[in-house]
Amino acid sequence: MIMFLKRMNLLMLAVILASATVAMTQAQDVRTIRLGLTQSQTGEFKALSGEFVDGLKFWAADLVDRGGNPIDLVIYDDESNPARAAELYERLITQDKVDLLVGPFSSTLVEAVAPVVEKHQFPMVVEATAPLVFSKGYKNVFGIYTPAEYNMSSVLDMAVDNGLSSLAIAYQKSEFPEAVAAGTRRAASGKGLSIVMDESYAIGAPRLDGIVRAIAERQPDIIVLGAYLDDSIAFVKALKATGYAPKMLAISGAPAVEEFGQILGTDADGVIATTQWMRDGRIPGSFDYGYRYRQQYGRYPSYNSAGGYAAGQILEAAARLGKLRGVTDPREIR
Repeated sequence: MIMFLKRMNLLMLAVILASATVAMTQAQDVRTIRLGLTQSQTGEFKALSGEFVDGLKFWAADLVDRGGNPIDLVIYDDESNPARAAELYERLITQDKVDLLVGPFSSTLVEAVAPVVEKHQFPMVVEATAPLVFSKGYKNVFGIYTPAEYNMSSVLDMAVDNGLSSLAIAYQKSEFPEAVAAGTRRAASGKGLSIVMDESYAIGAPRLDGIVRAIAERQPDIIVLGAYLDDSIAFVKALKATGYAPKMLAISGAPAVEEFGQILGTDADGVIATTQWMRDGRIPGSFDYGYRYRQQYGRYPSYNSAGGYAAGQILEAAARLGKLRGVTDPREIR
């Protein structure tokens, strides 16, 4: 009996030592992964870019909780400037030697960065949706959202179903808003909608009052605006000042951002937003994500936040399916 117990003790010791060896090996495998990107901490894309990065950070924390690799987020301020963004992605790849890349917010910045990642054959997951980004045959730019030209498809279907017939289109002269306008224009002609005004405005236009007054004079049933947050808020304020209320006002994304409602108050009531994600959209994990995100940040996530989380999920799946376990190779990730 004593001999049996000694043998059992020796066996248990061997098991403990073997387990410790396995644990040490696994610990050596699970190294910190460097994930690079830029954030528009200043400039036009500041609010929406910040939400996207918050979602990515939330994914990185979740990954560690699930026993995955720690993620070191290497983030620079691109200042909402395309040239600056391109310069910083060159730095992330060549100097910082990051393992993974996520693109900047907005099609405008991604268009500037895409040639950089293509040159280095380094894959990048992006939130951008403008067709210009995906029409040049890039092999290393991977989009996660509906293309911009289809952004207003459901809005126009809703308008036709409700007997509306006249449409005004306004948009900023940059990649994403132009693509929204082009898709709206093309779809409207096939749905029997009459376009009574189709007008663009320059990036950084100081006021939108003139274009808004021109739309109000034509009194369309539907107004479609392709714009980012600041311009969207300015547009709604200017439209309110004219006293004209269209039967439908649809804006590409901005009203889905909490700041839109906070600034406009009741003037935001009735404005329709096209959005790529909702926590009650019957997508697996959405309610759980929304609940936990609100606990962390004090607000429900927007589609931009969910997009950041999704970008992380895609890279995680690519690494896992590539059997990389802590060692990343851009060619395998691609």
